Amino acid sequence: MSAADALRVITLAAQAEMALVRRDAVAGPLLAQAARAAEGMTSGPLLECAAQMVRQAPEREAVRQAALSLCRMALQEAQAQVLGAAS
Repeated sequence: MSAADALRVITLAAQAEMALVRRDAVAGPLLAQAARAAEGMTSGPLLECAAQMVRQAPEREAVRQAALSLCRMALQEAQAQVLGAAS
């Protein structure tokens, strides 16, 4: 995966994270978009799991918190991938 692709995942995951923090209704679609962009990356399964959780029970606070944690983990993975490729 190219650095540009990883940066796209970083951007989408960061947007999804902020939507989760704000309890915004677009968090689910943003997570799904980030998961599709992250296919083939180590952060892909984390984002897919978060997207599935939000899709199944978006109103539950525990789901939002868990999805937020998964999203943050995926964001860190994607950032590490970009930084690793840069060195």
